[in-house]
This record gives sequence, C-alpha cells and structure tokens, in this order.
Amino acid sequence: MGFNKLMLPDVEQLKEHLKEKGNLEFGKYWYRRFMKSDAIMGPTESHEFLKQFVEHEYNVSRADSSGNEKSV
Repeated sequence: MGFNKLMLPDVEQLKEHLKEKGNLEFGKYWYRRFMKSDAIMGPTESHEFLKQFVEHEYNVSRADSSGNEKSV
C-alpha cells in the first residue's frame, strides 16, 4: 500500500487551469485528487484557492448520495 502525496501548483497555474476547464470540471478534477491524497503539499494560497471548489464538490456529492438513498 502506498502513500499518496499531492503537490499543489502555484495559484497562477490553478487559475489558468480553471479558465481552460471551467468551474464544474475544475472542481471535479481537484475534488478527486484531494480525496485520493494522504498528504497535500504546496503553497497555502493554492490550498485556499482550491478549498472553495473541493468543498462545493463534496457538498454536491453528499447531496447526490442522500438523494439516491431516498429514491431507492
């Protein structure tokens, strides 16, 4: 079993990636990366920038899973 590290790029690179992918795809991408990581390293500014997208995707995924349970 391995230890998965996530190295965050600087904020400017993240902003470029956001422009290319759009909010939805960007959020999903980084949410998956955060969920698979055992350790996250990089600039504090990058972490704060990503935090809003990761939290939004987390809330959406929880809402989807609770909605699916009710319909079963």
